[in-house]
Amino acid sequence: MKRVVGNCLGAAFACSVLVLAFQDPATAKAVTKVAEQAQKAAVVPDDGVYQIYQNHSWLWGKKGAGFFAVKQRQFDAWTHDKGKSGYGDGMWFIPGGGKLCWRAQWHGSWGVKGSMTCFEHRQVGKVIYKRKSPDGEWYVFKSSHRNRSDESMKLKYGDYVTRKMNRIKAKQ
Repeated sequence: MKRVVGNCLGAAFACSVLVLAFQDPATAKAVTKVAEQAQKAAVVPDDGVYQIYQNHSWLWGKKGAGFFAVKQRQFDAWTHDKGKSGYGDGMWFIPGGGKLCWRAQWHGSWGVKGSMTCFEHRQVGKVIYKRKSPDGEWYVFKSSHRNRSDESMKLKYGDYVTRKMNRIKAKQ
């Protein structure tokens, strides 16, 4: 019985390695194509970046979210990773060149840590490309195509942060 299970597991592992081996070049090719398209795209003007983020929450799945308030350009966020919750508060700003940045103090079981994060935005037609600055990989952030799997569905109008952030604050 052990031999049969071992053989099955071995065969499954071998198949998964083969599948990944054939998918990796395709994935790399797609990433390269997006990067090439983004490099040719125009930088999103400052007012365009503002319109994208003003009073919107960027949902990071189960790992957190960030809210870009118009009032005093307040940035609030919560995170949950590897069993640890925390929150960040600070401000967001647009330094030009299609960039959006936020400077925040992050609070959690690790203490308090300050950081600054920036993202670049480029656009061709209704497609907006985004990457973490200075050297993240470009990806499609927003598109007019409803069936595309992109990040646009993770950016929602409204504050999806404050309630969760306040719960995390109360526990610390």
